[in-house]
Amino acid sequence: MLLVGIGQGEDIDTLSATRAAIVKSKLSLGDYFPSAGMVFAGHGFDHELMLQTINKEFPGILLVGCTTAGELTSDLGFSDDSVILLLFYSDEIQFSIGRGSDPEGNSEISAKLALGEAKNALEKEEKLCVLFTDSFTLSANSIVETLNKNLAPGCKVFGGVSARPFGTDLPINQFYRDKVLTDSSVILLFAGPVEYSYSLSNTWKPIGRRATATSVKGKNVLKIDDMRAIDYYHYYLGDYSFPAPEFPLAVYEKNSEHFYLRVPGGFNEEEGSVLFAGEIPEGAEVQLTEALRNYIVDDLKDTSLNSSKSKKKFQPTLAFAFSCIMRKHLLGTRVKEEIQILERNLPENIPIFGFYTFGEIAPLENEDRSLLHNCTMVTLLIGTSTEVETTRSFPSVKESGIAVSLLSDKELNEEIKKENRFLRMKFDRELEYRKNLENVKDFHGSILKTINQEVEAARIVIQRKNEELEKLYQQLSVEKKKSDDLLLNILPFEVAEELKERGVVEPVYYESASVLFTDFKNFTLIADKMKPSDLVRELDFYFSEFDKIIEKHGLEKLKTIGDAYMCASGLPKPSPSHAIDLVNAAWEIQEFMNRLKRTKGEAAWELRIGINSGPLMAGIVGRKKFAYDVWGDTVNLASRLESKGEPGKINVSQFTYELVRDHFLCEYRGKVPAKNKGEIDMYFVMDKIKK
Repeated sequence: MLLVGIGQGEDIDTLSATRAAIVKSKLSLGDYFPSAGMVFAGHGFDHELMLQTINKEFPGILLVGCTTAGELTSDLGFSDDSVILLLFYSDEIQFSIGRGSDPEGNSEISAKLALGEAKNALEKEEKLCVLFTDSFTLSANSIVETLNKNLAPGCKVFGGVSARPFGTDLPINQFYRDKVLTDSSVILLFAGPVEYSYSLSNTWKPIGRRATATSVKGKNVLKIDDMRAIDYYHYYLGDYSFPAPEFPLAVYEKNSEHFYLRVPGGFNEEEGSVLFAGEIPEGAEVQLTEALRNYIVDDLKDTSLNSSKSKKKFQPTLAFAFSCIMRKHLLGTRVKEEIQILERNLPENIPIFGFYTFGEIAPLENEDRSLLHNCTMVTLLIGTSTEVETTRSFPSVKESGIAVSLLSDKELNEEIKKENRFLRMKFDRELEYRKNLENVKDFHGSILKTINQEVEAARIVIQRKNEELEKLYQQLSVEKKKSDDLLLNILPFEVAEELKERGVVEPVYYESASVLFTDFKNFTLIADKMKPSDLVRELDFYFSEFDKIIEKHGLEKLKTIGDAYMCASGLPKPSPSHAIDLVNAAWEIQEFMNRLKRTKGEAAWELRIGINSGPLMAGIVGRKKFAYDVWGDTVNLASRLESKGEPGKINVSQFTYELVRDHFLCEYRGKVPAKNKGEIDMYFVMDKIKK
């Protein structure tokens, strides 16, 4: 069982506010004496007197807390001028507290001292840690990291950074038992069957362009890109003296779109640096952010509904709410809506207890490592796995046992004066809220102007880049066509496509294809009598005509070697008529040669053609000067058939003859000896069979 009692006393008198908080928190606990407690308070109180009063009422209580930038509970709601007290009682959960400070301001030592004291008082392993810490002398970020490393596995850290009202130099304090501390950390550990769930609300959105924190010293950022850090803010928000904390920097984690926020808290005009609430790693990508009041309210509505949706089955007893001072500052007169939203969306009748901080502490969702956040609302629900449902009850004056006595005229007059001072203080604060909102409105106007200028500049750059890209694309298209055409002059279409798509071409085995070789009679004698240029021109004339003929018949040119011309049919796309197609093309080539002979007479060259059909392999050979080629006995025999042929005739093998006999008249030559092949059956193609 875990029971809690909360009370909130709002007054300008320390004793009155503290006693009201005590009475209400005691009533909620009934007859149970508290084991531990938390107290948060504004700066208008005597904090030593407040702690003495609480400890006198609850001797030996394990008490921690801190000063705030505003308090919020489900008792009286939001206040800038209250003492709020939370009391714990449990017969299952063990509580312990610790404090840590170091004269040299060493954050790691401070965290270890607080944790060591608290852990030594526990009999069981800690399950939950709640932290309140300084962030000026100490590094809140380092405190959290040290606790992450030294707490028991699975124990997460939640809490807030001690605070003070916005724009003041009031002292920031931590509370430990009956002591008012400075430059310290205090923690409360929970051990036993404690369960919890939590959610984060953060609605600041990145705006403008991303930049890089190029020079960093501790929490001070000196340069962002090539600008002084203070000039970076001036660039967006206009020329003014203080980097507006309403516009924190998004700090992006390495190689990620996830970011955390860092609020500016001071500056050095001479060196142009900006002091942030937490460290920013040098080299980190940063971006200015902004938020509107409606965004903050709407996002909290969504996230608070998720707070109670825990995978663990437990009945929450208490809700902590740690909200950033910048949320309060930006919400202004609407700040009360945060506690109102929590009351509507969290489990019914659950007590809510929290304060406005200088930094919020919690893990990201589904992560074990806690982080220091800014501009965030952390909602933490706690209870036990064996919890029975409890209801909260806040006492009236009569229920609380506070005596109501008739005041004398003098006492009544003093009470009215005190009440008037209190109301005047609240009214002045409302005016300050409105003034702040006007300043934020001006900043938004300056940002919008700068962003519009950036967008217009970016649009012009994008337009110019698009025009350049279009020109490059056109040039690339022309070059690509040239490249494709050149590739198609070397390779068959299907093979070229495979090479472009996969980068390699697999060799292919063909069961049946046909190969053709040609050769000019007495070419060596002819070449000796001609000029090189005339010889090349003559060869180009013949081979160009051959190219047209084989293209007409859908054949594949393979290569030329000197005066030899080689082509094939039935590849790379198999064809059942490969032999017929190839003989038809050979017939047309010889007809072309005959026409030429009739025209040129003896000056015309004479051509032998050999054709063979059968199985073969085809593929690409070479890397730099690659070529599509064929291999196998079918190819070798086609070459022999050409050399054993006669000028003006087409010499085919028995294999080819069997495939074309129904389409061409062939003359059997008998068995003719062929080099390295023995005697083979050969046929001359004499004519086409007319059907």
